[in-house]
Amino acid sequence: MFERTLVDLIRGIRNHKKNETKFINQCIIEIKDELRGDIYKKTLAVQKLTYIHMLGYNIDWASFNIIEVLSSNKFTSKRIGYLAASQAFSDSTEVITLATNQIRKDFLSNNPSEAYLALNCLSNICTPDLARDLANDLLTLLSSQKTHVLKRTVAVFYKIFLKYPEALRPTFPKLKEKLEDPDPTVMSSAVNVICELARKNPKNYLPLAPVLFKILTNNSTNYWMLIKIVKLFAALTPHEPRLAKKMVDPLTNIINSSPSMSLLFECIQTCISGISDNIPLMKLCVGKLKTLIEHPDQNLKYLGLLALSNIMKIYPKAVSEHKELVLNCLDDSDTSIRMRALDLLAGMANKKNLPDIVAKLLDQLETAEGTYKDQIIGKIIELCSMQTYQFITDFEWYISVLCNLTRHQDTEHGQLIASQFLDVIIRVKVVRTYGTKQMIDLLKNPKLMSNPTENGICEVLYAAAWIIGEFAANINQPIEALEAFLQPRVSVLPAHIQSVYMLNALKIFSHAISTFKGEDIPEDAENADQITEETIKECLDILNARLPLFTQSIHLEVQERACLVNEILKFYTVTKGQDVNSNIGDELISIFTEQLNPVGPKAQKKVPIPEGLDLDEWINDPKFQEPEEEEEEDDDDIYSTSHSHHNNIFTNQDEDDKPYHHHHQPTKEELQRQREERLRKQAQNPYMLGGKSSSTKSKESDISVPVAILPESLGPVIVGPKKIEKTKAKPKKFTIDTTTEMPDGAKDSDSDSESSKKPNNAKYDPLSSINLNEPLSAGDILPVNRHRTDIQKEKELKSKNEKKMAASQKPGSSPTISYQEVTSPTLGQDKPKKPSTSKSKKSATSTTATSTSSSTSTGKTATTVVSPPALKKLPPVTLLDDENFKVSYEIQKTSQEIENQLKITFKLQNKSDEDMSDVKLSLQSVESLQSVKNSGEIGVLESSSSTSYFEILNVNNMISSHSLQFTLEASPSSSPELSVPLTIPLPLSLFTKSTKLTKDQFAQILQKSGTLHSSSTKVTSPNSNLQQVLNQLTTDLQFETVQLHPSGTTASCYTKTIQNHHIAMLVKERDGTITFDIKCSDPVLATRVPTEINQIFKKN
Repeated sequence: MFERTLVDLIRGIRNHKKNETKFINQCIIEIKDELRGDIYKKTLAVQKLTYIHMLGYNIDWASFNIIEVLSSNKFTSKRIGYLAASQAFSDSTEVITLATNQIRKDFLSNNPSEAYLALNCLSNICTPDLARDLANDLLTLLSSQKTHVLKRTVAVFYKIFLKYPEALRPTFPKLKEKLEDPDPTVMSSAVNVICELARKNPKNYLPLAPVLFKILTNNSTNYWMLIKIVKLFAALTPHEPRLAKKMVDPLTNIINSSPSMSLLFECIQTCISGISDNIPLMKLCVGKLKTLIEHPDQNLKYLGLLALSNIMKIYPKAVSEHKELVLNCLDDSDTSIRMRALDLLAGMANKKNLPDIVAKLLDQLETAEGTYKDQIIGKIIELCSMQTYQFITDFEWYISVLCNLTRHQDTEHGQLIASQFLDVIIRVKVVRTYGTKQMIDLLKNPKLMSNPTENGICEVLYAAAWIIGEFAANINQPIEALEAFLQPRVSVLPAHIQSVYMLNALKIFSHAISTFKGEDIPEDAENADQITEETIKECLDILNARLPLFTQSIHLEVQERACLVNEILKFYTVTKGQDVNSNIGDELISIFTEQLNPVGPKAQKKVPIPEGLDLDEWINDPKFQEPEEEEEEDDDDIYSTSHSHHNNIFTNQDEDDKPYHHHHQPTKEELQRQREERLRKQAQNPYMLGGKSSSTKSKESDISVPVAILPESLGPVIVGPKKIEKTKAKPKKFTIDTTTEMPDGAKDSDSDSESSKKPNNAKYDPLSSINLNEPLSAGDILPVNRHRTDIQKEKELKSKNEKKMAASQKPGSSPTISYQEVTSPTLGQDKPKKPSTSKSKKSATSTTATSTSSSTSTGKTATTVVSPPALKKLPPVTLLDDENFKVSYEIQKTSQEIENQLKITFKLQNKSDEDMSDVKLSLQSVESLQSVKNSGEIGVLESSSSTSYFEILNVNNMISSHSLQFTLEASPSSSPELSVPLTIPLPLSLFTKSTKLTKDQFAQILQKSGTLHSSSTKVTSPNSNLQQVLNQLTTDLQFETVQLHPSGTTASCYTKTIQNHHIAMLVKERDGTITFDIKCSDPVLATRVPTEINQIFKKN
């Protein structure tokens, strides 16, 4: 059967555009058949499924087949399988756990490409189970000498920490070491991981500040890594003020000298977030931002504006020097840059330049579209209304600006514009006449009704209608206003706007009557003599002719208000000629004499809790609640008959079946509780009228509500005749009334505690709760998967050892611990002839208890051996650093069991400008040394790249092995071949082991003075005392102190080599000079020990 390849599949999909789904379903059927074939067919099928998944089709049914393909031994199949798994697997994939062992196997593969695939896949499909099972294997990979594997391993640990936070503490020390890795790519990966972790809990990473500061000031050209470090310091500086002072100089140097604009931006952001109190540095940042804003790259220009807006939050006046630059950004073709420039206008506006800024925005508004247009409108209103119109000097200009904004019908800020009309005309009395005239023009504008949707521009008509009705006395044009209110096309507007039209039509008619009688003529009213009896009659005709359309409206509120107005007009028409109702105009105008003030923004939150209301108390106490069937029968007696009758109808029960419901009489306590509940409901009901008279109520309100006794009225109606006086025109002085309505007893300056309490919706993050500064405990270990047979064998071996120990101990003797399994074979060759009963003291530097005493091979000298320390590892040493290579090495023991085996690890870096081929390190053959294993020939080493090499060897004779001789060979691409000899000294500390002796045992060794070889040396150390010297000997050469003289100036020490050579020493301190008298069982060793001691104390 012919298998369709991936190319055939893609070609077929392109040829079946009309029925693509049908074609893909047919291909899926073919793929299911191919998945039953051999590994080649399965690989081809998974490859096609990967492409189909990219088109949005579900391939979860093939998850097991993907596992099969990625488990293949062929790299080509494995690569396709890992790609499919990375793309299709998710946390809900059930078979994902089957890939655990295969991923672990590929981690340790000799082919680094397979390790790359496994690491990349793990970063995409990591689940909590995978993270837990593979964390220990990844920790092992952190010791890899392959740079490409190592940097990927460091990076994937971040995903491990996210899925399995418990892995952070045990792996963090190893991760911290990678910050000082000589390879810059590994260091960069470590910086990236720590930078991301620091977002969770920055305080955890304050101890890393010295290392990161060293990297930052190391003149690195890896700008990406420097950006990450600077961002990390931005998170750390708020938690450590001293660090902020330390960062001033390096940040200043980077800002002044770095050619990287991205790094410059991050440095400025760090200064803003953590060093904002340093004025010179902030001035430097503001000046450098000009470079970013003027840059032709749109991204950098946006970042410059973003940083400038962040500075504006701290220093608002700092933006003013970039005014022209920001205004020019409004003409940029990129919408995001224009919107970011809009945000900066608030920091530049003042009384002088506000008209110019608004004019610029109005010009932009003519060509703007969509969201950007709404942003401009919102910004214009924000600038003008800041701090209660602080920067406006001409409110007539502002009203004209708002009217100009109403020309844009497609805006979503209609309600915002309407609120501004209301607020300005209510607060600023001088512009009421001008504003009311502008509102009439808005009512006549048919374009405002072209898109009658809620929150659209038609919302402006709501404000216009209210203002005309409320301040109708300021302009005597009732006919023109009524014709605009009651035009037939008003019926297409939203219901709430039509309702306002109806009520304000009545207001206009009432004001017209009052003005006609001379009762409602304000001082600044115009054309008052135009209101005549014919005007009133014409107004009635308009109302009677056009109101019926609205009395039949489909909207209930519109219909209700239209009917109300219609009935009032009928009443006025019928009664206006009668003497008893001669003051009907006064009655109508009295409806609208209430003063209206703006409501305070915090008024609703400051409404006090009613007296007697306990919010923690049950509204309906469950204790007093009765079953649902009985609630209907617990009312007063006047309902009992009807209720019982109603119950009988639906339940078909006789009255005799429920005598309790008919004869139950409420007790006094129940009646009192019902009465109190009824009174409480009445007190809380806003529609329930009180029992006091209106006069009494008004007096009480005069005392309790401060806004009711304002000296000046904000209302439009002035009752009583007033003489019209014509005066000369004077310059208008705008005063803003800031009075607002507040609840009784509340002050506008009261703190708004509720608004300050923001809900904490932050999701819990386990990584943020981990404390890395605490020392590791016994529970901070990574889980290791072991086979059940291994666990069973371990239990059996432990049981056997316990039985042996129990049999070897005498009755009454204290139990001892055997370290025979973990000590070297030499120490455990012979059985102990006699257990030691002497109590040895604990060593000051040992972390474990002393072991049981074992006799030497001769059976004469018994020593007590402590448990072996950790594997000896010397710090890295630079061996070669020239124009071609940089070579460093580390030496460590491979295991405690094989004491004479060493591992030398080299790091090689090609510093030249050309590639090196045939690179190899070869060990010079010596009888005392035996090479066990190495990593083979290095091969090609590209320019500026690095690699590693290791050599494992056995030291057969440590006495004659003073150093190792290596040869580094390489063939440059355009230069002669290189051959460089390398010498690595082997310190004596690699071959000594800590051995603790009693005084008697030490004396027995010294009695063989005839067979011991002596030597001595002196060291001048005026700043060190004897105890410090002993500690240094213990650390570097593993000497143990046998006896310390009471004077504190003399001590006896002992150690021995892995080949059982004795080294005894008497240390004396006098006047800053330390004398070492040494006795060794080998003459070469006697000359070598003083040399080692001199080197140790010379370094210190």
